[in-house]
Amino acid sequence: MRLPRSHVDESARHEPHCEQPWWRLMKSKKKSGSPAEFISDDEYEDRSAALRDRLLDAQFELKQTRVCAVVLIVTGVPGAGRSESVNRLLEWLDPKLISVNALGSPNADERHRPVMWRYWRALPPRGRSIIHFAGWYDHYIRQALQDPPGARKRERRRIGRIIAHERMLHEDGVRVAKVHLHITRPQQRKRLEALEADPLTAWRVTAEDRWAANHYGRVARVMERCMSATSHATGTWRLVDGTDPRAREIAVGKVLLETIEDGLGASRRARARGRPLLKPSDTPALPSHQQGPELDRNRYEEELAELQRRLALLTRGKRFRKRSLVVAFEGMDAAGKGGAIRRLIHALDARQYRVIPVSAPTETELSFPYLWRFWQHAPARGRIAIFDRSWYGRVLVERVRGFTPEPDWRRAYAEIREFELQLSERHAVVCKFWLQVGLNEQRKRFDERDANRLKRFKVDPEDRENRRYYAGYQLAAREMMEKTQTDYAPWSVIEADDKRYARLKVLRTTCEALDAAP
Repeated sequence: MRLPRSHVDESARHEPHCEQPWWRLMKSKKKSGSPAEFISDDEYEDRSAALRDRLLDAQFELKQTRVCAVVLIVTGVPGAGRSESVNRLLEWLDPKLISVNALGSPNADERHRPVMWRYWRALPPRGRSIIHFAGWYDHYIRQALQDPPGARKRERRRIGRIIAHERMLHEDGVRVAKVHLHITRPQQRKRLEALEADPLTAWRVTAEDRWAANHYGRVARVMERCMSATSHATGTWRLVDGTDPRAREIAVGKVLLETIEDGLGASRRARARGRPLLKPSDTPALPSHQQGPELDRNRYEEELAELQRRLALLTRGKRFRKRSLVVAFEGMDAAGKGGAIRRLIHALDARQYRVIPVSAPTETELSFPYLWRFWQHAPARGRIAIFDRSWYGRVLVERVRGFTPEPDWRRAYAEIREFELQLSERHAVVCKFWLQVGLNEQRKRFDERDANRLKRFKVDPEDRENRRYYAGYQLAAREMMEKTQTDYAPWSVIEADDKRYARLKVLRTTCEALDAAP
């Protein structure tokens, strides 16, 4: 299989054969039977010393500029030298600025969360690097080897997710390099036999290694399909010949160096501002008042108690142990999000839920991709995550106030849909609420809070300033719901002029979503 010409990394066309894109190397080897590259001891000393010097310079410059983060994914057939290559890189580099991640099979906690959760948690901040043993390709390869014949549709879906993930990382300042170490089947057999024959190294050959060696052709075909389909402009695969350990180490080190230098060469993108949405044309406000009269206190108290009882039973029942609940609250200032959350959690076991208040990102959070801080809170099965404001800030406040350039908030719609889909695929029930309050009611609530010594902290100058952007928020909210309304993560508009009505509707909608979950 060969990629279209547009996907070929132009910078790799004139590199030595051990660093060329894998499909070109495989083709040339099959035709010519060319021998692997071998490096003498003296040549290795000279080249490794020069390479190490450049790597350290690049590593420290990356630390100083914090222009990007770097992820190196290393895959390979058993016996090709993955561990040895990574160990050599750690010897050459400053270990304080690089980490290694070898996750292996997911544990019980990880199996209850989206597949990508553990890789999001391991992402390095700008200025640092990480080496992944297989990384997110480990899941792909395991699944592809287990799939029955004719399951290519599922494989294509996994491939599409990987490509989208890597492109999103690139847009958010993470450079991804991918290296596959390859040796022939006779070489692999010889190396594994030598390792098993020595009591000091026999432990390194696992049952999984033996299985992969016994199914060499099948594993190679899966890896070829994987590399062909997932080599793209911002994430090209490199095949490195593992025959000679010295040549292999030099080749892997050069790939890492080129990746860091590529990130350094791209100047830090200024946080350009977009244009504020002050007066969008003819955008009607979302409904803020329910049909019919306001609820009297007695009826409200009765319905509140009944809905809280219903929610308590649903979240403590046996069915809920196989799912989780994610609740996201968005809406206008003073719409009653805090009050609705308090009535919601009153029905829950305090050990079962977390309320995550979301405000402007910190300096640390800004050094990671945008969705990183939300991935940290993806709940395990049987748990509940309640977001007081959420990942929709990028297409709401950041868009409306002009904090984020248009290309960034526009691509966020697709990234958010994918995030919510992955939550849903791991049996999360996702509820999203937009609490809408009218301008007059909002002003009234601001004035009441100012007059109440216990509530003055709830209003700050930023809230008052946001009233200028009321029409902009209406347009942004309508577009947000239109572009992110899905069967697996639906929006509910809560008419919030009547606080009692709003609280009951939030509780009722949450209970109905849990009841309807398969």
